[in-house]
Amino acid sequence: MDFEDKMHRQQFEEMYNQYQTPLRKLAYRYNVPVDDIEDMVHDTFLSYARSDYSLELPPDEMRKLLSRILKNRCIDFHRSAKRRNCYSIDDDGYYREEIFVNEKEEPLVDGIISKEKCRALMNELENLPMNWREVAKLKLIEGRPTDEVCRLLNISEKACYSRVSRIRKYLQKLIKDENWP
Repeated sequence: MDFEDKMHRQQFEEMYNQYQTPLRKLAYRYNVPVDDIEDMVHDTFLSYARSDYSLELPPDEMRKLLSRILKNRCIDFHRSAKRRNCYSIDDDGYYREEIFVNEKEEPLVDGIISKEKCRALMNELENLPMNWREVAKLKLIEGRPTDEVCRLLNISEKACYSRVSRIRKYLQKLIKDENWP
């Protein structure tokens, strides 16, 4: 797409202004975290421009095409999120319907943690002793390297590994308890 041409640029801006709000709403319905919606919508328009689609498409066709591009971006986003350990502790992603666990390590739960258990697990993490909570946040949730965690918390590697092990054992014990949420 030739953005040097003033006419193309104006048409693209009009298209962006017309479809950005519906695309944001669509991304929200596809369970994209609020912080990522804007990036997802911008990527959709960039993909449209890079693929050199015509700006002269009928409005219905343009809406369908933009929606399809966005849907594919959302699918890719959720696939990549599935491969990640978890979301940030401050992220609303914890309170979604499902959270996928890291499959490389021995899973705390086989499969998926329910929304209720996820909330209860987050409450348990928040109620851990401070020295455990910081290690859990940095190492288990954010996935930071051990040396960085040790440097930030001013602890030895042995202490870090020990705390991670204790935290995992504690959480596994909770999850296996039938009376826990």
